[in-house]
Amino acid sequence: MKKRILSFVLTVNFLFLFLFGRLFSIAVSPQTASYQSSIRVKDIATVRGTIYDTNLKPLTNDSYNYTTCLKPTTRTLKILNEKGADKETLEKASKGYFLFLPTETADFYGQSDDIKYLPTFKSYNGNTALHIIGYTDSSGNGVCGIEKYYNAELTNCGGTLSVAYSADANGRMLTGEDIEIRDNGYYDKDGIVLTIDKDIQLITENALKKGNVQKGAAVVLDVETSSILACASTPTYDRDNLGDYINSEGSPFLNRAFSAYPVGSVFKVITTAAALENDIKISDFNCTGSIEKSKNTFNCNKLEGHGSIDLSTAISMSCNPYFIELGTKVGAEKLLHTAENAGFGKNTDLGHGYFTDEGILPDISELNSDAAVGNFAFGQGRFTATPLQIAALFATIANNGVYNEPYLIKGTADKNGALSPNIRTSGIKVFKESTCHTIKNALLKTTTEGTGTMAFSSLFKSCTKTATAQSGQYDENGVEIKYCWFAGFFPYNNPKYVVCILKENGISGGMDGGPVFKEICENIYISEELGVRN
Repeated sequence: MKKRILSFVLTVNFLFLFLFGRLFSIAVSPQTASYQSSIRVKDIATVRGTIYDTNLKPLTNDSYNYTTCLKPTTRTLKILNEKGADKETLEKASKGYFLFLPTETADFYGQSDDIKYLPTFKSYNGNTALHIIGYTDSSGNGVCGIEKYYNAELTNCGGTLSVAYSADANGRMLTGEDIEIRDNGYYDKDGIVLTIDKDIQLITENALKKGNVQKGAAVVLDVETSSILACASTPTYDRDNLGDYINSEGSPFLNRAFSAYPVGSVFKVITTAAALENDIKISDFNCTGSIEKSKNTFNCNKLEGHGSIDLSTAISMSCNPYFIELGTKVGAEKLLHTAENAGFGKNTDLGHGYFTDEGILPDISELNSDAAVGNFAFGQGRFTATPLQIAALFATIANNGVYNEPYLIKGTADKNGALSPNIRTSGIKVFKESTCHTIKNALLKTTTEGTGTMAFSSLFKSCTKTATAQSGQYDENGVEIKYCWFAGFFPYNNPKYVVCILKENGISGGMDGGPVFKEICENIYISEELGVRN
């Protein structure tokens, strides 16, 4: 019995001594005590999915800053002193706290085992395709453009970059420990792929600047598909200083390429197509400088008149009386039907609720006189359209009568950056090839000897049309604001690109838009010839 009691006492004493020793060990070594339960995780950066151009060039997340991770060692403390770190940073390092400091380069503090540089994305690098991409708010949600309408997809594609390290109860890094970098999809390449071609976009934006288009827009479409290769609007704004632009008179947040304006003479293409499609006899016309319809007098842009002219000359010289007469022969119903087939009077769905303006097609009841029909026949009256719609019309002519609704989303990219293209429906045949052939030849003549000669290039032949539309609005000097248009495609023999330019408060379509059209087309042509673009 005594032996059992003695054995029990010895066992209890042993356990007590073991526990006492363990508690003593913890007391003198807090690092050991907190090791298992004190893994600290620091989120370095979060990122949204990337927005790509048609060639999978990133339009967002296309450049880096760096977050530098510094262990609190004697070596790093010395480096921080040499680099002139502030007092608070030096104090943290001296007390053993792990440091995370932003730098612009991956060698700012030199190279050491105690220093790691983690590349972190800059969401935006410049303002390319600003009105298309948009921007995010302080919480990281999209406010406008693709960032807004594809907010959920871009958020889901995003990831987080974190650093894990062992620390004591006060958050000080344990000596001798290393860090663990945790990439939770941060460097994945998934995102949204646009039809925008970054190189053509830059060409287009630069051309608007060079052409002094302070308020306006330019659109470039692929002829065969009507995919939007470039879409630029002026004025622009700075994402880093949004507050400076909130009350700006120029409405810099407005994407003018997707906004509707009075159109003017580019609509003469529709009037011509309506006549040709309905086999209405088109004869020569004697322009005397004006024409009267329903007791309303309409003047020609050439006050003394063009004399006897045919269709080709009427288009190239943009003779108003010719198309007023032709429009009344065609009639309101056929004009409206032709315009509807070419995409006017309806918005363009760019996906996920991202719609352009639909513009205004007059109701048949409004075209109740020859004067009203004649006014509509050369693009005046209540009729409005977007630069995108005008570009789509010219793409239809260049594409031998096949209309494709313009689109902006090419598909998605997976985490490896591989494209999954969206399925597109086939275009709709709306004009006969013979109709398009007749119009093409007339548009070619516009460039060579008509109102579009300022777009003439020795590098290629192009087909163009000008317009100077009345607005019914006046500036502070009482001068009516004009909307100046220039639209066309090139090369003539095998059209590949459509370009449409709008300038608010310009002089004329030919003078304001012709040089910009030439600048865009020649730079696209040269870049392809030199093999600069993909």
